Amino acid sequence: MLRKPKLVTFSAAIMVIRMLSAAATMAQTPPQKMKDCLLIEDLTKERLDCFDAIVPPEPHPTAKKAKSVSDCRFFKEEDQRLSCYNDFVAVQKKSPKVNKSSTAPKTVPASK
Repeated sequence: MLRKPKLVTFSAAIMVIRMLSAAATMAQTPPQKMKDCLLIEDLTKERLDCFDAIVPPEPHPTAKKAKSVSDCRFFKEEDQRLSCYNDFVAVQKKSPKVNKSSTAPKTVPASK
């Protein structure tokens, strides 16, 4: 005889899926909001206020180098916080390292 799934189990599964979906949406929102702050002129109080609205400051007297964007809130000085936010949001262009010996095209002598 087949057992019917319980409604409670199904409801719990739906709730877990909704919670995971909401968490994924929230995780993607701050970077986009922070990119919107880049539209404001660099090194201005307005840009800092935009960043601070997304990640509220919580200054610590001995803030270390930030490992994530949320660590920028620990800097007390506005210039330090703004510089920290810019470092995480700015697009860093890195030129790929090219190994000349492995990328050089190999030439094959033509046969006559």
